Amino acid sequence: MLEESALLIFAAGAVTAGFVAGLTGLGTALTALAFWLHVTTPQVAVPIAAAVAVTSHIVTLTFIRQGIFWPRLWPFLVGGLIGLPLGVWLLNFLSTEAAKLGLGVFLILYCSYGLSVKTPPVVAAGGRVLDGAAGSLGGVLGGLAGVSGPVPTIWCGLRGWPKDEQRGVFQPFNLVILLLSVVGHAGNGRYIEIDWQTIVMALVLGALGSVAGILVYRRTSDKNFRRIVLSLLLIGGITHIAAAIA
Repeated sequence: MLEESALLIFAAGAVTAGFVAGLTGLGTALTALAFWLHVTTPQVAVPIAAAVAVTSHIVTLTFIRQGIFWPRLWPFLVGGLIGLPLGVWLLNFLSTEAAKLGLGVFLILYCSYGLSVKTPPVVAAGGRVLDGAAGSLGGVLGGLAGVSGPVPTIWCGLRGWPKDEQRGVFQPFNLVILLLSVVGHAGNGRYIEIDWQTIVMALVLGALGSVAGILVYRRTSDKNFRRIVLSLLLIGGITHIAAAIA
């Protein structure tokens, strides 16, 4: 069990990560690790972050279930499940740091552009083929560098869908990829090595934070939601670059 001061930081990280997940549908691990890596190791923080993200997605999806449209969602899921093992295989030949560096540069450039324009571009062409390609690229990056969410999230924004419909795609997509991650951590015995009280505390506080976040989300306009998501992805891009060059 963590010491009292470390426990407070860990609790704050869980609540904040849950809130961000509830507000945006992404960024759980990015937020949690910003707190947790100051008080514990990646071997403890990363598996718990994945579990908190899954919990937050399950909780918040009940609030936006009206935005889930299965004929729109399935190409992303199929593409992601195809791309994920491909990304794991590419890990034998490509550098994770190089992948994160490239993704970080892309996110900074794209999100800076997206935040600077009043009327964002809308891509109506390509149909399910391009949707599946976005999911596949997300899966590849998930297997290669553990960052499956940015590409499908950006693509949903480019489609011009309302915020519930965007989350109705990229959030279930992220949930599936993260579930596979949790299964992988469990299969490697990582949760057995972590104090169960710490895991329960993180899950409960993360769930409570996600409920608070989704309540704020429901009062957020489509325009403001887009700006919040782009801002979070921009922070993620900076973080990826920092991690790659550290």
